[in-house]
Amino acid sequence: MDQLGTRVLVTGASGFIGRCLCQKLTDQGFAVTAMLRRPQTGPWRHVLESDLARGEVDPRALDGVDTIFHLAGKAHTRAKNAIENAEYEAVHVHGTRSLLRAARQAGVRACVFLSSVKAMGEGGVEVWDESTPCSPQNTYGVTKLAAERVVLEEMALSCPVVLRPTLVYGVGSKGNLDLMIRAVRKGYFPAIAFPPNSRSMIHVQDVVQACLLAATHPAACGQVYILTDGGEYSTNEMLAWIHETVGKKPGPAVPYAALRVGAALGNMLERLGIHAPLNEDRLAKLAGSARYSSAKIRRELGFDPDWDLRRGIQEMVEGMMRQ
Repeated sequence: MDQLGTRVLVTGASGFIGRCLCQKLTDQGFAVTAMLRRPQTGPWRHVLESDLARGEVDPRALDGVDTIFHLAGKAHTRAKNAIENAEYEAVHVHGTRSLLRAARQAGVRACVFLSSVKAMGEGGVEVWDESTPCSPQNTYGVTKLAAERVVLEEMALSCPVVLRPTLVYGVGSKGNLDLMIRAVRKGYFPAIAFPPNSRSMIHVQDVVQACLLAATHPAACGQVYILTDGGEYSTNEMLAWIHETVGKKPGPAVPYAALRVGAALGNMLERLGIHAPLNEDRLAKLAGSARYSSAKIRRELGFDPDWDLRRGIQEMVEGMMRQ
């Protein structure tokens, strides 16, 4: 850890991944400064109050910082109007540019930017790696890719690194996997035979491991890495493991075609400004494929994930039972 220095800054520190990263850094003896929009307690030593989307970062606030872990971002949802599109631009692009401009003036050595595979596109049945041409399909992905270019080219520090995680899970996550587990526990999730699919995923603690490797390994500088746990999972497997772990049998059978009709109706409702529990985007995440390779970071940095999804589901269920 010699190259990491003693003082680090984490943006997005209060988020799901950010808190896990700050805890790991603090446990290892680093002086962690959390950049937050408003002060709150957490596993960090100092708080730098700043809203990246609405102001410029003062370079003096970064004096003594060696490494920035840039995790701040607007959550991935479908932008519904020009205002929401502008929010993605402000947070991901303007915010990253402001942060890196101040970091360059303060002499910060490294920036590890947590991007997303959505910067590449939506993925599918073909396995994508870092050589796959990027063609993002929504505002979230477009602005994440633009932020990557700020980090690697426009405002590059001496050691910039971009990480593109696949779907991140673990205790405290708020995505589809969490919703599925809660629905099965309550007996709300029907028995559905989803079409065959394969999805790449990664546990939050393995994302943290990758962040630390990216900040300390000389070979990482200037590179882009995709993060997966190396496995591929189908929705049917996920549901079987969830039912097994919570000790419940599947609910009443519902044909998959009914979900497609419900998703189409959900899209219609959301165009009218009415929230729907299911739409075509959510169904695609449940039933579609999104396959990625993490061979590059394994080969170059020695990345070796500790978690797989079956173990992660057990951990998430146990975490819910303690709530």
